[in-house]
Amino acid sequence: MKQIVKYKWENWEPVFILDDGTKIRLFGQNVALRVGKKHCIGYYKNGKRFKCTEKTVYESVCEQCQKEDEYFMCIRCAGECLNPKKRIQCINNTYAIYLAAFDSLIKIGISVDFRLMERLVEQGADFGARLVTVDDGKAVRKMEQKIKSELEIVDKVSGDKKSEKIFGDPNKSVQELAKKINEIKGNGMPLLSPEIYDLRHYYRLQNVLSQPTRMEISEGTELEGTCIAAKGNIIIIKNSEWQMFNAHRMIGREVDSLQTNI
Repeated sequence: MKQIVKYKWENWEPVFILDDGTKIRLFGQNVALRVGKKHCIGYYKNGKRFKCTEKTVYESVCEQCQKEDEYFMCIRCAGECLNPKKRIQCINNTYAIYLAAFDSLIKIGISVDFRLMERLVEQGADFGARLVTVDDGKAVRKMEQKIKSELEIVDKVSGDKKSEKIFGDPNKSVQELAKKINEIKGNGMPLLSPEIYDLRHYYRLQNVLSQPTRMEISEGTELEGTCIAAKGNIIIIKNSEWQMFNAHRMIGREVDSLQTNI
């Protein structure tokens, strides 16, 4: 069996990456996988992945590999630097603060500016808007957290919530985005002229003809069907019925092909 170590959107399509570097591209492909045990995927340093020496079971990234990873601590940043090794690079980057709409639910977040569209798509937002660009990751994170606190906007949306809102109402999305943008302007924050991006065409949801049943991922789960659509980390497959599952819950899992060896 091989291990899934990453899920990403690449060239606007969802992809699983295995521990040997093999890529499983999903759109239009038959998925036929048996899910195995979950253990640590290791860590990244200088752009290379290193295996976990402990192979900790039930953890995607164990505590030791979190310490070794070059970017893991940056994910937890709230404006106080937790990863001094990357501070210079952080200072020199330009970031975007954005809003993402999942139906009527609005999330705030940050992205390296040049990959904002990719960031919105990999999260599965129906619509998104760039609010402002800021140099220095520490400064942008403090600004993001200030807006979050003052306007009570969430900065995380669970996979379960995304599944519930898989077919968003575009009118609600645009209305709520515009409302939050006006609230931020009214709070005195200098914004760009926010452009609202319609991201729905990336996901191929027009090919899904009924509400999918949600599948839970655990050891022994069998995934079999054609990948018809994907919205961020929510994958939709068609067999005798429509089913969807959270791709992030596959990270760290060993997988084996139901048809041939991967």
